[in-house]
Amino acid sequence: MTDGMDYLHRTFMGLGTAVSELFGKSSQELTNLFTSYIGDEIGKMLLEKGLVSRDTPMPELIEILARELEFGGRFEITADSDSVTLKIMDCNVCPTKFGGATFETSVCPIPGIIRGAIDAVKGTSGEGYAKLKPGEGCEVIAMIEEVES
Repeated sequence: MTDGMDYLHRTFMGLGTAVSELFGKSSQELTNLFTSYIGDEIGKMLLEKGLVSRDTPMPELIEILARELEFGGRFEITADSDSVTLKIMDCNVCPTKFGGATFETSVCPIPGIIRGAIDAVKGTSGEGYAKLKPGEGCEVIAMIEEVES
């Protein structure tokens, strides 16, 4: 693992701690909100670099995000008519797994980053949700219908 990843882990641990201290509890919903702004900037950067376009299919877009941001050593992407699921088995950014930080709820930055990036690339304001098991394996689900229609 690089020093850069260590700094990234501390960044997300700090975000989780800030949410907890400022709002009285840790909250995945607030973490999603804050990190969606990060995702928005990342989506713009992917467009500027020509790595994606508005026509990039959702599964491919999510795979590009997962690889470019090095979310995990092992992940898989599945899609059906309604959604795309990113399942991360070996997460590289989990605040709980790497920092040993204990939060009341999950504070994973990945769902918000993905949502913000999708919205920036596709020009949407979509929905998604996550099934998070910090330190084990997590799934981030992005709904397709509002993006592809």
